[in-house]
Amino acid sequence: MEALLAKLRKIALNDQTPRLFLIGATAVLFLIVIIDAFGARERAVVSREAGGIARFTDDDSDVTVPSVYRVPRDFASESLREARLAAQEDSNGEGADLPAEDDVAEAEDAEDTDPDMEAEEVTAEAEAAEAEAVQEDVAETDAAEEEAAERDATETEVADTETTADEPAAETPATDDDLAILANADIANGETVWRQCRSCHVHDAEQNRGGPHLVNIIGREIAAADGWRYSSALQDSEGVWTVEALLAWLENPDAYIPGNQMAFRGLRDEQDRIDVLGFLNESTQ
Repeated sequence: MEALLAKLRKIALNDQTPRLFLIGATAVLFLIVIIDAFGARERAVVSREAGGIARFTDDDSDVTVPSVYRVPRDFASESLREARLAAQEDSNGEGADLPAEDDVAEAEDAEDTDPDMEAEEVTAEAEAAEAEAVQEDVAETDAAEEEAAERDATETEVADTETTADEPAAETPATDDDLAILANADIANGETVWRQCRSCHVHDAEQNRGGPHLVNIIGREIAAADGWRYSSALQDSEGVWTVEALLAWLENPDAYIPGNQMAFRGLRDEQDRIDVLGFLNESTQ
């Protein structure tokens, strides 16, 4: 008998089948417990949403439920229950009005719909802010357009004023005395004398170079060429460039209008001065 028992013990030690069977059974049991726990939680949540869970009474407050089966707390129902108890204490048993079950249901519905209402309120506020921003942009655009229009009008008025101020006065035609002087001019010689002046002046186009253009110089106001910056001496001078004035100017510019900036010593020969003026008058005809 002892030999048989020793043989059985030896076989049990060497055979791993029972040990593996025990480990497998334990694992299966543990898996079943976990699955049942999660399934019970899901069933509890579904039952609560369907309204199938009975509400706890005051006598059931000491009942404990495992965490895996515990349903989220219904704060609305708890608040109403506390309000009911407080009303009962205040009325001293006189039967004060208590919130009905329908009120509890409405509170639960309100709690469930609060996120949607909050989302709608946020959306409405965002739309209102966006509309207000659009109105502000439109107002700013209108204000900018009005300001630009006013600025353009002001610039136009300033430009017109400057143009009026810069426009030379009406040119005075050559007088009979001027024509009588220029009648003796040698135009060919005047063109030759002009070569001393063409490096700074233009006589056939209103274009300023080293000096103001000389288009219609005879009869033009002094310091009246548009776009040329005259010296203070010429700006302070009044009058018109008559032939006699130009003859005196060409003879000695520094003596005729002291302080001018024209770098020219003058033409000493009177006939050369008459000839060059005749050439200028002839080129503008």
